Amino acid sequence: MAGFDERQLALAGVYARSLLALAEERGESERVAEELAELARLLDRDPEFAEFAGSPLVDDERRRDSLEKLFRGKASDLLVDALQVLNRKGRLMVLRTLAEAYRRELRAARGLVDVKVRTAVPIPPPLRARLVEAVRRWSGGTPELQEVVDPKVLGGIVVELEGRKLDASLAARLRELGAALARRASEEILKRRSAPEAQAET
Repeated sequence: MAGFDERQLALAGVYARSLLALAEERGESERVAEELAELARLLDRDPEFAEFAGSPLVDDERRRDSLEKLFRGKASDLLVDALQVLNRKGRLMVLRTLAEAYRRELRAARGLVDVKVRTAVPIPPPLRARLVEAVRRWSGGTPELQEVVDPKVLGGIVVELEGRKLDASLAARLRELGAALARRASEEILKRRSAPEAQAET
């Protein structure tokens, strides 16, 4: 969820919504999502392809022909057509961002909500259930947690919800959960400190 420029995401979102609408009509939404994700991975691992896709020095007609040879018949026609539209408009440089924007649009259409959670200690099941329920009520969607344990987290918990601003009710619930997790972290620290003392006495 992090690492993308919001202005580029907004631009890519225009193309992503149009692409998703067409993909939904054809029943290819998930396939296009997988193909875009694979293209993003290709851009990451192949600097030459990334340069070819994004460089203003590459002639549009040459790039059009190369895209046809590379992808037509191997990827969906819908994806290849979308790449050609981006090429004509000089927007292929947003391809990586388009993959993320499309992923977000598809998940929103399916009622799924990405929730990145950093906590000082692992979240126990009862608190996880409370967190999921709080986010579900606030967002109206189905939360999918990405949990990261980070002992340096202050306040017990940090929650990121796809850049959305939290309302007061959810913020209050998160503060309660954070306080509970902070107490749990303190207990864990005390246990670790007392363990060597107990061993020393024996």
